[in-house]
Amino acid sequence: MGVDISGKNPKIRSAKPEINWETATQETKDQYWKDLGAWEDENPGDYFRANWWSWRPIVMLIEMVNEKHDLGIDTSYFGSNDGAGPDDQETCTKLADALQEIVDGMPQLKEEDDRIFLVMGSWTDLNGRFISEKELDPVTKAKLPEYGTVMYSSFIAFDGTVLQPAHSTSKWHLQSFINFLRECGGFEIW
Repeated sequence: MGVDISGKNPKIRSAKPEINWETATQETKDQYWKDLGAWEDENPGDYFRANWWSWRPIVMLIEMVNEKHDLGIDTSYFGSNDGAGPDDQETCTKLADALQEIVDGMPQLKEEDDRIFLVMGSWTDLNGRFISEKELDPVTKAKLPEYGTVMYSSFIAFDGTVLQPAHSTSKWHLQSFINFLRECGGFEIW
């Protein structure tokens, strides 16, 4: 589960692929998915998706730049699927510029798959398995970064277990959102 974000007035460069699922062969379906991926790359302002684990760090960055640059964006409903979002391209462009400044200024985000983590109380191992409170030894619990801390790498527990906050987003995903913002004409979070 997560968010589906639709551009309100996106720049569209070509017709979106269509398919009749009832009559399509497997070959036609496979081609449709390839064509749709290419169309989405060509029309980044139409749609952006994120799961909750990735969206929350993006919202945190939005809130940070919103305050820093006095963008005036109401983010109070960015954590729900009720259609919230700015109505105009000008606001989205300002947000994109501010987020790009953050990404470009983070030396920890060099590679496309580098991640920014947000500590929100849930931890996983390197395989994505959630680590329960009971599994954490007392020394590790005492030394875990505080709620709201931003991290760029894993945390090594006292017993040697490598932990990472469950909420994170990659540089490429954040960049995809920035590209979406530059061409969406406003957006709605669903």
